[in-house]
Amino acid sequence: DPPSLRSSRSCPRSRTTAEWEYFGGKCYYFSLTRMSWHKAKAQCEEMRSQLAVIDSYAKQVKTQLQTGILNERFWIGLTDQHSEGDWEWVDGTDYKTTFTFWKEGEPNNSGSNEDCAHLWVSGKWNDVYCTYECYYICEKPVPK
Repeated sequence: DPPSLRSSRSCPRSRTTAEWEYFGGKCYYFSLTRMSWHKAKAQCEEMRSQLAVIDSYAKQVKTQLQTGILNERFWIGLTDQHSEGDWEWVDGTDYKTTFTFWKEGEPNNSGSNEDCAHLWVSGKWNDVYCTYECYYICEKPVPK
């Protein structure tokens, strides 16, 4: 198979029925359970990974295809909880110089309480309160 279509062969198997999927040199995990952003972040870290950092159009398309099939919302590793309007990726990737894909009118900090980002069913990004429970996407490099 071409590398971009390779299955989870090069990614770890999971204890649950969900599998890690290979894309662009990384392994992605689409959760089967909903939880708050902070719990999702901790869950990814427990699996030696991080909430997904969508820093390219290719990654956006990959995650959008998967979340669209599942027809659900998914947390990504983006927050402005430290300083309103200053969005930060969990791995320190520079938000200001990388790709973004916000839904029209977002982020809007509705109710002055929306500090965490998730993918809408459409794949566009939206800010929502961090205690909202939704699915999540973890990513990690392919094991050597």
